[in-house]
Amino acid sequence: MRRRNMLVAAAASLAAATCGPLRGDAEPEIERAIPEARVNPWGANAFLHKEVEFWKKEKTLEMARDAGIKWIKQQFPWEEIEQGQKREFFDQTWQKPTWEKYDEIVSLAEEFDLKLIARVDRTPLWARQPGAVPEAPPANFADFGDFLSILAERYKGRIAHYQLWNEPNLAHEWGNPPDPKGYVDLLRSGYQRLKEVDPSIKVLAAPLAITLERSPRAMVELDFLEEMYQHGAGAYFDIMSANAYGLEFPPIAEPDPNVLNFRRVELLRAVMERNNDSDKAVWFNEYGWNASPADMAAEKLIWRRVTEEEQAEWTVEGIRYGRSHWPWAGVFCIWYLRQVGDIPPTSSEYYFRMIDPEFTPRLVYKEVEDNSKKIR
Repeated sequence: MRRRNMLVAAAASLAAATCGPLRGDAEPEIERAIPEARVNPWGANAFLHKEVEFWKKEKTLEMARDAGIKWIKQQFPWEEIEQGQKREFFDQTWQKPTWEKYDEIVSLAEEFDLKLIARVDRTPLWARQPGAVPEAPPANFADFGDFLSILAERYKGRIAHYQLWNEPNLAHEWGNPPDPKGYVDLLRSGYQRLKEVDPSIKVLAAPLAITLERSPRAMVELDFLEEMYQHGAGAYFDIMSANAYGLEFPPIAEPDPNVLNFRRVELLRAVMERNNDSDKAVWFNEYGWNASPADMAAEKLIWRRVTEEEQAEWTVEGIRYGRSHWPWAGVFCIWYLRQVGDIPPTSSEYYFRMIDPEFTPRLVYKEVEDNSKKIR
């Protein structure tokens, strides 16, 4: 979720758009013809692969279940699993199989009746171009496809949803200037190999960072998706991923091409519809509002700020709005459930959490817990 550059660059372009609260409004029932939209919408991002102690992984998922969360977005970093060379799944430092922690995560998710969405990215050193960073795509896209095939075979029948890469419209997440065709080539390789293992697997296209920036560092997500379609992307994903940050605006603030807000996703959906791809659902990869302290320096407020009360209320009301107005909306993965302590309180990113690192639930957790059975 490292999008400092693009949000800071977009700050001056944000326009105010406000409306009254949604709370208490009766919402109409809408028909959901798309199978991937007929799902429980409550999801959250977790970082279980960074957690060392088993009881903390267990407690994190227990609290997710108790809040009514049904989906967990969890990263499966390619560089961490297939480490030293192709088909080597052994950690030389710790002298144990690299699969060990991921087998544990998958088993724990099953224990707590949670479904996993596996985010797969980060190229291992052996597969990179010389001098490339982990975020950059591999030198040979077939290596990525081969890894996905092995991953899907290992967890066949246990993980059914795979997100391929993350925010390729940012240079920071692609390792190079944004390249829609390059991403489609990567997506094609991964999609084909996953479907060979199990045709029922659902492939999620990478979520695109919301941005107003047009530069070698970032490409407006609406333009990036349009170019993806021009290069044939529609044939190589089953579900579109989207990011939906509300910034300082309430969830019913209207979409505008010059504004970053929750309903901006409607503009992304319009791109899909123009490209005859309206039979696919949109799932929300990162969703939420930031409740940084009022005294945090303005330059640190990358995602702006709202109060904790607004964060709690708007998180629920955004899902209510989406489920009552968008027949194509599926899972909303809140950013984020709980982090392991590697994000300090001096960072604005700390204040997205539903649960503190020490397992204290925040207001947003309690609001989700109170409403998860009411909004389906």
